[in-house]
Amino acid sequence: MVISHEHHDHNNTSIVKGKPHIIRTSGIHELSSFTAELISVYHDEVHGAQRGKNNIIKLIIDNFTLVHCGDLGHLPSMEILDKIDKPDILFVPVGEIYTLGLDAALKMIRTIHPRLVFPMHYSTSALSFRLGEPDKFTQLFTNVVLHNSNTIEINAELLSSEKTIVMDWKKKG
Repeated sequence: MVISHEHHDHNNTSIVKGKPHIIRTSGIHELSSFTAELISVYHDEVHGAQRGKNNIIKLIIDNFTLVHCGDLGHLPSMEILDKIDKPDILFVPVGEIYTLGLDAALKMIRTIHPRLVFPMHYSTSALSFRLGEPDKFTQLFTNVVLHNSNTIEINAELLSSEKTIVMDWKKKG
């Protein structure tokens, strides 16, 4: 289990059964089946003064790279963007409230060239608080796939071209 930051809605390790290996500190963590690199950034544009720190999570599994930005709140430095350059998959917050603005998210994507972009941290029917709408983000792209499920299989066909994939997150129960 990898923790991006220490907010109650992002680090509830008590709901995980068993005795998971928990990674929450920046640095490179080598495990038997994958490598996790946590890169320290901020949850806001004022070096964490408003919402604290955040980790960008870079997972490498069988030469496949996935980057999860957590609640990234600023455009990272070029040094950090170079560390995460050309991931297979990028999960990036696009709801603008509490996280990146759309201009910063777009600049990040254009700099690191992920094959697949999964927007996250945006308004859905499953939320009880306000975030920006995903359409404001997706209208910036031409190859957008609306996936009518909250699960997806990553395969060679899906990875064959760059695209933005919007999942259908539905409220449970």
